[in-house]
Amino acid sequence: MTPENQGEISLENVKVAVALRTARTALGWNQQEFAEKLGVAKSTVARIETADSVASAPVLMKALNLLAAAGVEVDLLGSAGLSFAVTAEALQEAKGRLQDDQLRRSDRKRGKAVD
Repeated sequence: MTPENQGEISLENVKVAVALRTARTALGWNQQEFAEKLGVAKSTVARIETADSVASAPVLMKALNLLAAAGVEVDLLGSAGLSFAVTAEALQEAKGRLQDDQLRRSDRKRGKAVD
């Protein structure tokens, strides 16, 4: 890489970053959970999702397979952009996770409703 384009991020890296972050959040997984499922450090997931690092082929394939098994299909090969398909089961699972206060950060727990 030359000094002129050293800070430039490729469109393919952006595609991967957006795809993984979007699919992960559609499932309600945080970066730590995703990292554990992938067998990598949370910082690795964070760097990939911000396009600070390129996902290795084995990590990318494992991520896509994990996401597909959980109900989110990601098409990275489309030249015009990205496409996602989320199964009804995956949406139902995400709904349950979003409603589960035990899975929320302590600063984001819902208070009890006031009558």
